[in-house]
Amino acid sequence: GPLNDELLSVPGFVNALKNHTLKVAPRPNEPLAFAGALAMLAHLSGRSYVDERGSHTNLYLAALAPTAMGKDEPRITNKKLAAAAGILPSVPDAIASGEGLEDALAASPSLLLQTDEADSLLTAMRGNDSRASKMNEMILRLFSEAKSGHAMRLKAGEGNAAVIPLPHLTLFATGIPKFVYGALTSKALENGLLGRCLFIETDEFRPLGTPQPCALPASCVATAKLMAAREKKFVDTGVLEPVIVTETPEAKLRIADLRTLSDTVAHRLFDSDLRTAAALHCRLYEKALKLATLYAISENPEKPVISADAITWGAHFATHVTKKMLYESQFNVSEGAFDRLKQRAIGLISKHGGEIECSTLLKNLHVDAATLQRILHTLHMCDMIEEERI
Repeated sequence: GPLNDELLSVPGFVNALKNHTLKVAPRPNEPLAFAGALAMLAHLSGRSYVDERGSHTNLYLAALAPTAMGKDEPRITNKKLAAAAGILPSVPDAIASGEGLEDALAASPSLLLQTDEADSLLTAMRGNDSRASKMNEMILRLFSEAKSGHAMRLKAGEGNAAVIPLPHLTLFATGIPKFVYGALTSKALENGLLGRCLFIETDEFRPLGTPQPCALPASCVATAKLMAAREKKFVDTGVLEPVIVTETPEAKLRIADLRTLSDTVAHRLFDSDLRTAAALHCRLYEKALKLATLYAISENPEKPVISADAITWGAHFATHVTKKMLYESQFNVSEGAFDRLKQRAIGLISKHGGEIECSTLLKNLHVDAATLQRILHTLHMCDMIEEERI
């Protein structure tokens, strides 16, 4: 089901920026506004904050909603805040290739990439498009290199490859749920890219609101300028003095419990040969800690401390989106045209309450009767459906 109101609330910066987006949006959409605010904080905190394990706050977020349901406004709000903080070039709308992404990071080592091409990228990866493949490879590398550095490609005439220290890429992609989920493959789920992603989805109709043009919250602007100044100092001097996000004793206990639980579940799934589920659960602990760190920074940018509440929120949020992705993948992940038809058939049966007439299935699948019989026979042989003749 959808994310509940408690999971869409983080005190301080995130809630303030989210509420501003909802005020000025022609069609207010809380999950999308929340996703945009969380992505902006992940970008601003960039290389200036680390947790006690040395991890940074780089996040890969995909906000999914039907067309015309308010996907533009969070991106607009983020660009306005970046302009107010004097870092607008660090928030590009789109980058065409892995090389282009690398060059953009060289110019702005802390980068927020806002793109409306989530489904296009995944579709291109399904077809083994070289450009998408390079982009996928670069995004995967940069996530892990946030703790160290990224060696750029060697260009003609250069003796040594330049190095970007602690590259910080935050990805905020938007898309339409059925197209994004329809573009999923087991490779995309298991190769690490989607395991690093958080999908924030809203598939509901959102009524038009009454936009109230107003200035950005003063607290958000002040926080953005503070964090931008820290990033500029690092760029100018090459000396990094990050804020260490500490943990309360109770938070440390909950972190230990979460680590044990996450690893136990992932191990069980791996042994059961459920590799896709195992791949996503292996990343759950890491994502929960990044979210908890952002919770603490949002609450108190000057002296952030991860509390038990922050860990609980991060764990619940990461668990929900992981389960949602797995639920959708059973209806969408396929390895060929016929496999996709099988998944669509299962999805239609599920959406009709677990029981559907063959005529309804035939109309919705848009295939001929012979193909439908092949699909039903295959599903029946796999013990996935039962047929009842009336």
